Parts: sequence; C-alpha cells; structure tokens
Amino acid sequence: MMGTLHRWIGSGCVIMLDWYSLITNPDMLHVSILPCHRQFSRILSNLRFVVVDEAHSYKGAFGCHTALILRRLHRLCSHVYGSNPSFIFSTATSGNPVEHSKELSSVPTIELIQNDGSPSGSKLFMLWNPPLRLKKISKRIKTGIDDGSVDKHLIARRSSPILEVSCLFAEMMQHGLRCIAFCKTRKLCELVLCYTREILQETAPHLVDTICAYRAGYIAEDRRRIEHDFFNGRICGIAATNALELGIDVGHIDATLHLGFPGSIASLWQQAGRSGRRGNASLAIYVAFEGPLDQYFMKFPQKLFRGPIECCHIDARNRQVLEQHLAAAAFEHPLSLSDDEKYFGSGLESIIMALKNKGILSTDISRSATARIWSYVGLEKMPSSAISIRAIETERYKVIDIQKNELLEEIEESKAFFQVYEGANYMNQGKTYLVKELDVANRIAWCQRVDLKYYTKTRDYTDVQVTGANFAYPARTTSLRLPRTTAQAQSCRVTTTWFGFRKIWKKSNQVFDTVELSLPNYTYETQAVWIQVPQTIKTAVETLNYSFRGGLHAACHALLNVVPMYIVGNSSDLASECVNPYDSRNIPERILLYDPHPGGTGISVQVQHIFSELLTAALELLASCCCSGDTGCPNCVQNISCREYNEVLHKDAAIMIIKGVVEEEESYFKSISELS
Repeated sequence: MMGTLHRWIGSGCVIMLDWYSLITNPDMLHVSILPCHRQFSRILSNLRFVVVDEAHSYKGAFGCHTALILRRLHRLCSHVYGSNPSFIFSTATSGNPVEHSKELSSVPTIELIQNDGSPSGSKLFMLWNPPLRLKKISKRIKTGIDDGSVDKHLIARRSSPILEVSCLFAEMMQHGLRCIAFCKTRKLCELVLCYTREILQETAPHLVDTICAYRAGYIAEDRRRIEHDFFNGRICGIAATNALELGIDVGHIDATLHLGFPGSIASLWQQAGRSGRRGNASLAIYVAFEGPLDQYFMKFPQKLFRGPIECCHIDARNRQVLEQHLAAAAFEHPLSLSDDEKYFGSGLESIIMALKNKGILSTDISRSATARIWSYVGLEKMPSSAISIRAIETERYKVIDIQKNELLEEIEESKAFFQVYEGANYMNQGKTYLVKELDVANRIAWCQRVDLKYYTKTRDYTDVQVTGANFAYPARTTSLRLPRTTAQAQSCRVTTTWFGFRKIWKKSNQVFDTVELSLPNYTYETQAVWIQVPQTIKTAVETLNYSFRGGLHAACHALLNVVPMYIVGNSSDLASECVNPYDSRNIPERILLYDPHPGGTGISVQVQHIFSELLTAALELLASCCCSGDTGCPNCVQNISCREYNEVLHKDAAIMIIKGVVEEEESYFKSISELS
C-alpha cells in the first residue's frame, strides 16, 4: 500500500478510520490539521490507526519535531475526542525499529512484525575509487633566508570524485538510463549538475536540459515541478541531496550514483533502493572521497555489505523544540501538568513557566499548581505556522534574482553566510549567480545571473564556550550502569566569525584570490561533549616540539571520523573544534565535539556514554594508518568537513594526546574501583 501512496505524499502518515483513510504527512498535521482540529472532529473522533511510513527517516531535528507532532495528535485524540488510536510504523532500514518507534510515539509497548514482500530485481553494486594521479608541485624550502629556492617533487593525488561522478552521470544519460546522483551537500549537488551539463554540452547537447538538481531550499513550486517532470520522463537525471532518498515516487529508475558515504549504511541502502523498485535489474555506484570512512569501505567492502544496519535515535526533550510545540499544543487545547506530563516529559513544568515569563501562556493563579490550566495568549495568530519542522531554527534568508525579482531559495540563518555574501558565487539549478548585495537587516540576498568559472568558499572560525553543566534536556541512560568516562555533556555557546572568502577555479580547485569580508557573528546555544587533556600530556607533547594545537585539532578529527561507526546520523549532526591558522589565542586543553544546531539534537549526549569507546577506536585508527608526515592523511586525521581546510594538524601529537587521555581514564577508574 505504501508504495502507491508515495507518488502523492512522500514520506508521511496515513490516518485510518473505520471506513476510509486520510493521507497526510507531518507537515500537514502540524500546520493544518492540529491547529484547526475542530474542522477534523469527525476524523479525530473515529481515529483508529496512525500509520507512519519510512519511520527511519525521522531522526535529528526533523525526528524531534515529528515526535512532538505525534504527541500533540495523541493528546488531542485523548483529551478532546475520546479516541485512542494505535500507531503502526513501517521501516526497512532501522537497526532498532521497536525502540525508535517508542521514542517517536511515546507508546509504552510496540509489537514487531518482520516481513519483506517488496518487489526488487537484481542489483549490481559497484565501489568506485577515483584513481591516484601523479602531479608535479613546487614547494619553497623553509630556510633561514628567503633565497627563492624551491623543492620540486611528485605527489600522488586522487582525481576529483566530483568530476568522476559527473562523467558517470553524463555517460548514463547518453545511454538512456534514468538516474539519481546523490550528493551530501547542496553545493556538491549544484557542482555535479554544472559539471555534467558542461560534459553533455560537448558530447550530447540535446540532453543538457534533461537533467536538473533537487535539494532542500528550493521553493515548493519548483520541487513539485521537478518531481512531476521526472515521473513523466521529461527529466531523465537528477543530482539530489538526501531530499530524494525516500518517499516520493518519481517512477522507474535504472541507476543511482552516490558521491561519498552518506553518513550511515542505512542511508546508502535507502538511496540505492530508489532504483530497481519495480522488479527490474538496476545499478548502484558508490564513488569515494578521500575521507577516512570512504577509503575504509573501499579497503574493506565486507564492512559495508555485511555490516549491520545502524540504530536510529531521537530525543523529544530538546528544550527549544519543546517550547515551540508546547505553545502550539496550548493553542490547540489548554495545557495541564497532571494530564500532559505523560506526553511531554518531566520537564513540562519548567518549560511552561518559561513560556509564561515570555507572555506566551497564561493561567488562573488562584487555582493550585496541579489544577492550573495554561492557555495560549501569545502574539502569533497560529503558533505552529512559525515553526519549521525541518530544522530547529526558524529565521531564514531569502535569495532573490535582482533582474527578474524572483525568489530563488530560502536559506536557514545558520547556513546563510556560508552561501550568500557580497561577492559569493551562489548556485541554483547549475546556474551561477553573483551576490551583489546582502541586506542583513531584512535577511535578503540580491543576486545577478553571471557565468562564473569559479566558486567561492568562506574563511571563518568558530569558538565554542562551555557555559555550564545544565543540560538543555537531561540525558537518558538505557541501563543502570554509568559510563566509565570523565567526559561531560554540557550546554555551550557557539560563535562563528567570518573574515573573508576564497575564489577557487572549478576545474582545478586552485585558489586564485582571497577577499576580506565583514559579516555579523552568528551565535547560538547548543550542547557539547568534551574531556579534559591533562597538563602533563601537553608538556610531553611540547617537549618533543610537536604542535599541541595541531594535536588537539587532529585528535578531534580522529574522534569525529569514528563516530558514524557507533551512532547513526548525518555528517552535519556533529562537529569538532577546529584550529584556525590565523588565530594565535590560547585554546582550552580539551577534546570537544558539539551539536552544530541551535538547541542541539541530542547527539552529544549520546556520544558522552560511549566516549571511552570512541577514544579507543580513534587511537586504533591513527595507529593503523601508514601515512607519514605531521598533517596525516584523509584516512586518519584529515576531515572533508573541516571548516579550517585541515590546516594546523599534527598526527603524532594526536596519538600522544589520545593515548595519554585513555591511560588517564583507565588509571582514574582503576583507583575508584580499588577504593570501593
């Protein structure tokens, strides 16, 4: 049944009654059905089943929002309409379907039914590792005087995986194969489309307009048009982010391309499953980046094909998300501490008081605390309309074509300054635009269509300030055994500063110009997990004339690189402290990872419980890598997501730091054990 519904709703919900069903999704539940529930009284009074398809897709920020939307639905059914629907969750790629379904629905018991009856043909899965190419470079010798001497030598560099995917994409189009090329980021999606069109322009110009991009940020009208054209065959190829990973039925697909590891084995299988859904043979090609996980799977493919599907986790107690949804819930039906704690958790009273102090909720103070009814009195006509369930943040920048006065995209505030700033090359559907003006006050970027042969990348640095031990929401432990680590999960304040950008030729990826930039800082509260590095370790590192800053940077990268082996998520769910080469300030002596989203999504709290395991795995990763040189390699300490372009790294110092911290941890817990 679900497959036939995807054409219309994508990943979503089917609300089933005695005699018919209502097809909807979390977005419509959130902005239309729940706020206007009186108009749906007959449906809600007779509601028997809520079927949630593709349950594994509800993770991270979106998962937090969806869990609270389902709680709001369940609460209204119980309090207002006297119904008690059963929840049915459908998933094919989750390692913990029962636990995840409980987290989503807050239902105490779930029965697992395992049966796979989906039609599928044979699938050829290829691992494509771009070949190493020798390149002659000239590097100035560091001597006491600048005598102009250079050291000329050959180095091996892997050819660009972006160009490799583009060539494969163009080849498939020329052979009449319907294909989706999955890319991890919006910019990669646009670059692949741009390069593929350039190839087709030379080899098969009649196919240039048969491919397009599909990603988050595009306005709804454009996304629906692309889906319709792909389904009807007017478009044969799409360069897409994970926005097309599941849900929407876009018709028969012959092949999928995958530019880099998408973040989890589950996501890779989900993407590859878009082809061959109707029993036909299909092809999936995974093209590797130089990053450690990609190269790990190239070396050990059995880990990819025989490894278990990862578990999905969410935490619906994120305070910022809860505040938004409690305001929406109070608008739908007044809140009660005694009746609603089972839906919204033990922190309900604290958040209600915070909303009261903001003038959003009001009550009759003459009644006892437990008997008080809290009503919505905020300024928003409908509070749910101000909540973006696809991200925790609500502020967005509009990108407008200055010549056509046409809205091109809306970008979340936290991502805006990385994509649009005066002088930036902004890309949309493979077309390049020059950002002429950025109106920060009104959050508008004015762009002009220009054919640029380069792309731009910001120069920035991010500071993380741990602000205290007060969690935005308490950590949930799955067992009585406390984690054997001194790592702490705490609230923190993250501030990003932009000071310039680079211009980089598309074909060669060579930087040819650097421009200064002045933008306001972006600051938000989130969660971090960190562990102290003892002073003795710092002294030992510096005694060998190693860079302690570079060692911490490399240690954070190594830890970040092994997290996906333990926790499912996207590459954007967790970040590390990265050292800026132009900043000489003292840095805290710590290894720190944080949630790079306002309010956090709970990943740091999950990491805290396995921090010792991560340290051990990171040490094994560094020790097993045979690369030489201070800066390591993409297989160990270099990270493709590093905002400082992997500058100021020292692999040997990282080994000393992590090994020293592991030994300190073991010594500490051994002494605790002996005392007890």
